[in-house]
Amino acid sequence: MVNINMPEYRISVDQIQPGVFVRLEKTSWFDHPFLFNNFMIKDDEQIALLKKLGITELICIPEKSNVLPLRPTEKRAPVIVKDTELSQDIIDHLWDIKRERTERLREKKKHLAICEERFNACIRTFDTILKGMLGGNGHSVEKTLAFVGNLSEYFLADRESTLHLMNVMDHAESAYSHPMNVAVLSMMVGKEAGLSLEDMTTLGMGALFHDIGKSGIPKKLLKKRGELTKPEQELIAQHSALGAKMLNDIEIFPKAAARIVAHHHERMDGSGLPEHLKGDSIDRLARIVAIADAYDNHCNHPDQTESLTPYLALSFMFGQQKRFFDVEILAMFIRCLGVYPPGTVVQLSNGAIGMVMAVNPKNQLNPSVVLYDSDVPKKEALIVDLADEPDLRVEKSIRLAHLPQEVFEYLSPRTRITYFVDQNM
Repeated sequence: MVNINMPEYRISVDQIQPGVFVRLEKTSWFDHPFLFNNFMIKDDEQIALLKKLGITELICIPEKSNVLPLRPTEKRAPVIVKDTELSQDIIDHLWDIKRERTERLREKKKHLAICEERFNACIRTFDTILKGMLGGNGHSVEKTLAFVGNLSEYFLADRESTLHLMNVMDHAESAYSHPMNVAVLSMMVGKEAGLSLEDMTTLGMGALFHDIGKSGIPKKLLKKRGELTKPEQELIAQHSALGAKMLNDIEIFPKAAARIVAHHHERMDGSGLPEHLKGDSIDRLARIVAIADAYDNHCNHPDQTESLTPYLALSFMFGQQKRFFDVEILAMFIRCLGVYPPGTVVQLSNGAIGMVMAVNPKNQLNPSVVLYDSDVPKKEALIVDLADEPDLRVEKSIRLAHLPQEVFEYLSPRTRITYFVDQNM
């Protein structure tokens, strides 16, 4: 790299050479076939194409360049570029790639809409089931078994399923989205771990009802913001035991699932609640739910300014909280979500800001990213598979609170995050 302290400056197209990072300033994104307005010049063919498009001036960005442009008085040795290399077929191909990326985003948005409908339908079903469970209705257990069984089918039958993010449209339903999130995330890990159908069902039921004991805690206390007193902390800590007792009182509810509820706040180092169990004394399925629960709480904090991006949540759990969790399961959880989970806002090596749309299971450092570009309408936003762009990489994750308002509105990152499996992706 050249001197990173040099400011940007305007150059003639004749000053460009491979390795110079440029920005197309006076040309609309729709008027050229390049995927980006900002990019590093790869070769002489690119330079010839810029000239053929009638572009005479560009902005040089020294801090991202490998070499500086030629001085105005300098001359490069003549480079011969065959006309066939700049044929209309080649240019048309570049346009086709650009259009294909835009169409891919439209298709992804359609899939998201379908998933959102499915998720909201599941929330409504779970709402009914939960009310029945709280009333001690045994028939609700049968409905739950069928409900979880359907989710298990999705996970076990389709190993290429993709996690999607959706808005919770009705804030009143957010209380039900958390148990759904935890169930889906837990079962995703269960699939990765190769659990049997029976264990997947147990895991799903325990995850769905992990917080049912909170129904016995005063709502005013559950909604309290700020630091809790020690007696308040102790009372809330009892919700695991309260929930397990409620479920065990329903004769046909699986005892193994109730044990998950009892153990989901225990921690591997013995610092958990309510019994301070340690290591293998904690139910293994409960260890899965503990990780999914903690992750979703980090991403969907009651105070949205405190919410972490999916990437930062995983980083925090692995870097600062690893002693709390089963490390083998935590590593499996990270493999399932990817290094940069969907919903993570990132800055790329070319300076572009985008939001991760999908994980590439074969190359987790290179997800699919939808990019912010003020020159491109939101509906036409470009989606880029970093695996197809060897010159691009993720440089860092950005917290939502640090995003400029116009970028936030363009990318529409979720203020609450939910998850669902789409078998069509």
